[in-house]
Amino acid sequence: MEIVNGYPCRDCTDVARAKKNIDPAKPEQGAAPKPEPAWVAAAAAAGVPQRLLDLYA
Repeated sequence: MEIVNGYPCRDCTDVARAKKNIDPAKPEQGAAPKPEPAWVAAAAAAGVPQRLLDLYA
């Protein structure tokens, strides 16, 4: 057993799913959403236009 991206993997299929950020225990749910970086929220609060944030996020 090995841990890939925080998911316990039993075989190479589980590892491939974990590398795509899909929980091997619940593959039908698809990829987990990626969290927004902290700087994006700070920049938005500072008044940076959303179109600029979209370029770098």
